[in-house]
Amino acid sequence: MDTPLVAMILRSGWVARVILIILACMSVMAWAVIFNRLFYYGALTKGNKKFKKLYDTMTRLSDVEKIDKTLERSSFYQLAKAATAEHRRVLEDARSHTGVKDWSFFLESQFAITAERIDTCFSVLATKLDYGIILLAIAASASPFFGLFGTVWGIMDSFFEIGRQGSASLPVVAPGIAEALIVTAIGLAAAIPAVIFYNYFSHRAELIERGMDEFRIQLFARLKREIIALLYSDNKTAGKQADA
Repeated sequence: MDTPLVAMILRSGWVARVILIILACMSVMAWAVIFNRLFYYGALTKGNKKFKKLYDTMTRLSDVEKIDKTLERSSFYQLAKAATAEHRRVLEDARSHTGVKDWSFFLESQFAITAERIDTCFSVLATKLDYGIILLAIAASASPFFGLFGTVWGIMDSFFEIGRQGSASLPVVAPGIAEALIVTAIGLAAAIPAVIFYNYFSHRAELIERGMDEFRIQLFARLKREIIALLYSDNKTAGKQADA
């Protein structure tokens, strides 16, 4: 037995059906993005919190390499991994350049390279936060437009039928009005969730990115402290051996 909604769709014209197909595609796309981002942000936030707890207990930055690989999807882990690689590189370069006279200039240039590479990693991770959100913006802006177009078309279709049949009775105008109503309803059904979740995800992405930025600054400061302390220790040990 046909429901009123199905009956209204079946009575609609080809223009309305095309619009309904477009709106249905937008709705499916929007909900696919919504579920994907809900899972992604939830897993990312949970992973970052778990990694941060482990990171705060580390005595050395190199301990990042010993962390369980299940946290590899954590953006904090990715930043820490990039910092660990730079930590190793700077130490190896410093220990291989034994003839350096101006260590302040040497370390300044090394830290500039390190900051640039960590920033690049941060930019890549921040970009991933916005994946799919633009599709929600498209669905939120385009769905009402198609819905309005279908509404206007349905009303025009009703007036056309009145002029063609010379009557404004309900059976004459009902198909056009039904067409306008169903397209309007589907357009709103596609647009409203897209608007709500676009704003929600934009806020979530901003919060996660802010946390990543704070962690990036902490990482870089810790990296510099550890490298300077290790190099100072190496120079102190070398001085004692020379005195002996």
